[in-house]
Amino acid sequence: MELQGGVRCNWVMFPDMSVGCDMFIRLIDFASVSSVERSYQVSDQVRRRKIRMKTVMRNHYSLSKKRGRLGRSSIVQTLERSFRVYCENTGLHGFRYIVTGKTRLDRAVWLAVCLAAIGFCLLLMLRLWEHFSNNPTVTIIDTSNPIKDLQFPGITICNNNKVYKPHADMVARKLLTNGFDINMSNKLFSSLMKLIRPDKIEIDNATASSALDTLGYSVEKLMFELMHPCNLLLARCAWLGQIYDCNKIFKTVKANEGFCCGFNYHYDLTNNYNNDDSWLANITTTDEENLQPDNSSEYLPGVDEILRVPGTGRDIGLSVALNIDGENYKSSVRQFVGGTVLIHDPIDYPDVGAQTATVIPGHVMVLTLSGTKIRSSNDIRNIPLRKRMCLFDGESPGERKYSYQTCISECIQQNIYGSCGCLPFFFPDEHPDTRTCYLTDVDCILARRRSLSRVQLSHINDCKCLPQCNDETFDVVGESIRTDDIGYDSELTHGLNAKNTSFLYVYFRDGTYLEYRKETILGWDSLLASFGGIFGLCLGGSVLSFVEFLYYMTKELLAVRGKKRALRNDNLPPASKLFVSRSTNNDLVKTEKCVFHVWTEQFPRQNPKSTFAS
Repeated sequence: MELQGGVRCNWVMFPDMSVGCDMFIRLIDFASVSSVERSYQVSDQVRRRKIRMKTVMRNHYSLSKKRGRLGRSSIVQTLERSFRVYCENTGLHGFRYIVTGKTRLDRAVWLAVCLAAIGFCLLLMLRLWEHFSNNPTVTIIDTSNPIKDLQFPGITICNNNKVYKPHADMVARKLLTNGFDINMSNKLFSSLMKLIRPDKIEIDNATASSALDTLGYSVEKLMFELMHPCNLLLARCAWLGQIYDCNKIFKTVKANEGFCCGFNYHYDLTNNYNNDDSWLANITTTDEENLQPDNSSEYLPGVDEILRVPGTGRDIGLSVALNIDGENYKSSVRQFVGGTVLIHDPIDYPDVGAQTATVIPGHVMVLTLSGTKIRSSNDIRNIPLRKRMCLFDGESPGERKYSYQTCISECIQQNIYGSCGCLPFFFPDEHPDTRTCYLTDVDCILARRRSLSRVQLSHINDCKCLPQCNDETFDVVGESIRTDDIGYDSELTHGLNAKNTSFLYVYFRDGTYLEYRKETILGWDSLLASFGGIFGLCLGGSVLSFVEFLYYMTKELLAVRGKKRALRNDNLPPASKLFVSRSTNNDLVKTEKCVFHVWTEQFPRQNPKSTFAS
């Protein structure tokens, strides 16, 4: 570069600069250098300044080279300093002695004690969490609940006779006109009970199928028409000591005994089995209408809602007079004349879990009940299903209310009858696409049962049915006594033949019931309080201890960032300094060259060093 007087100069820009010749001229002006000749008069001072600037350059290079090592060591130093400051100021017990101990042994002992306390604290917390995870619920037993808060069970009465003789005679006459003799009809009727209790049938499959086609009935329709009608089985009924029309408070329902008569039955009421268009008319005429008192009450117990009772005793429950009518038996599922009483939850299908009792003619059957209730708190809903192992209402698919007993019953029926491609006629109507089992399927059903018994398959374990979180069960104690003609008379027994009529009484024997209340063993607030108690026991800490720790850590991190930023600035010399020098060994007049060393902080650093000669 050419300056005043035709002098050519070399100029050097120090690291972290990016300027051109124009900027160099402005720097010359900023430094107030009036002429090149002025710098020649202070050659000794220039030489000293040049040496000092080279020293700054060497120091700057060495600092940048060591910056990585300094960064790594500064992290350790920062952690040590932060730990020391925290231990000196924390409220946790014992930590200050780790750094303020007089000897190294004292500090080591207190360090070991504090580490042991931390380990013991973590151990207790882990044990508490494991216990909470594996046993999230606790069961509380309460025996002081009044019986009025417990629902009355469903009562389902089934006659052992599955083919009512007067109706069977009408079916036989129709079969007779289509080529079936009396012997074939009797074999058909005696085999129909095998649809409920599968066993070897007396009629061949072809004849059985032909009889069904001749009648034009489905299996379900045929068994319904041949059942002992509820209006003939139930002679008189009373609820809470008041007489009601049995035909209005009892319904024809399905159970594992076939078609039966249900009271307070609320499992499946979508099907109305009272078919007035049946060609089988009620041919038995009795004066039962005269036996029924005139009662025009609009309230029908057990029809629209689940019943509850206000107390205990024979008059505070259900009373029924039964006409078993052994003379009209045609095909029975048992070896005696009588009926089966099923006690079950009103929303359950009467099968698994139902309590049974047998009532026979000329006897009084007294069934005293005791109830048990399982109730789960709403907090249990927040526990995962795999841990609480029960279902609340609305958590199972389907519109019907979930029932554990019904789920088990359906699973067992599917396991037994599934391989035969059919389901029994008394099975709940929830599988419209599945064929109903008939006499032609009995052999397959028997073979399936034998195969299951050989492998000893546990149906309940394979069903994957979960219990209900809220459920009610009943225990039954039965007592049967033969009736005698001793001049006893009551509103229920008036005018009935005590020798042929059975009497059933169902009521609660205790004024309270047993309740198992399931609750969470620890809520989130109790769990947090337990953790806090352990933390305070072992270390003397609290919630503020965590806030204190976060405060010191955040403060130290911010301080480290500030020191790093200041260190970068301190590594550079002051801003806007210009040095002009020439070599001491050369004469300016002879060489016509000069060297300018320039450095400024006002420009960003880009290249370690830039040297331009002109």
